[in-house]
Amino acid sequence: MKVRSLIIATMTLALGGFVRANVPVVETHVECSAACPGDASHGWDAYESDNICGIHNLKRVTKPAIVNYEDLLAATPQIQEIDRKGIDPESAEGRALRKGARTLITKTCEAVRLVEGYCSVWKVIAHKDGRLIPNITGSVIERL
Repeated sequence: MKVRSLIIATMTLALGGFVRANVPVVETHVECSAACPGDASHGWDAYESDNICGIHNLKRVTKPAIVNYEDLLAATPQIQEIDRKGIDPESAEGRALRKGARTLITKTCEAVRLVEGYCSVWKVIAHKDGRLIPNITGSVIERL
């Protein structure tokens, strides 16, 4: 196994980092409730892929915020350019613009998270006690 890893690392360096491992993406759903007794910060229910920035370990979440990711995407200049120019989202230019939009959203969410004092920003997160999670979509859109 070490030889295989060494060969892959060598090939990656030789090809300028363009080798990708064929590792399947597995959606991980984490619920922290009965397994995490006691502390009020436990009891969160979310998918790891729904975390945009900040703390992603549900055992450490204390004050999360949520956003409407589709609204954020639509508000980015990159997605607006795709729509305005009729660029195919699956073309090289479309993919680059979508990646730029996702990066802009992540950085902007992080900035709003820090200013407003949230521990993390999520597309979807809930707590077993039903508490309301603040929606910061408007604040993020103002900064895009």
